[in-house]
Amino acid sequence: MTAFAETLARIMDPAVAQDEALALCNGAIPNGLFTAMRFHADAMEVERLFSSMPDVYPVSGRKPKRDTEWGTKVLVQRRPNLGSGPDDIAWAFSDHETILGLGLTEVLNVPVIRADQVIGTINFLRGGAPFTEDEAATGQILAAALALRGTYGA
Repeated sequence: MTAFAETLARIMDPAVAQDEALALCNGAIPNGLFTAMRFHADAMEVERLFSSMPDVYPVSGRKPKRDTEWGTKVLVQRRPNLGSGPDDIAWAFSDHETILGLGLTEVLNVPVIRADQVIGTINFLRGGAPFTEDEAATGQILAAALALRGTYGA
């Protein structure tokens, strides 16, 4: 079994703590900030479950996404968001000044989908090289593994 297949098996295993599964996602794609969000469809809000930078982006709190282009793309249309540069960061995030201040200019947001419903997102940001289509595909595989846990966001 390859290292990536072993990572996926651990992410899918409900006996593995959710924070550990999310930390495995964090390690799968090079990034400067990784977060995982739970989606509250009724309120059209996301809530942070995990952060690789808890001092800047702590777990908890909700962000409204109703009537945002990002919310429509990722949460309603269930499409990944690949962005590059300050304009794309500003388009996606109301707190873009904080993100850009950390030197993070590249973004990959991937919806976590179970039973044809978005239940959350995993989000990778970094400075330097843009995220590739291969990394986006890897993100979608990670999101699918999280959805198979049956406990994402619980």
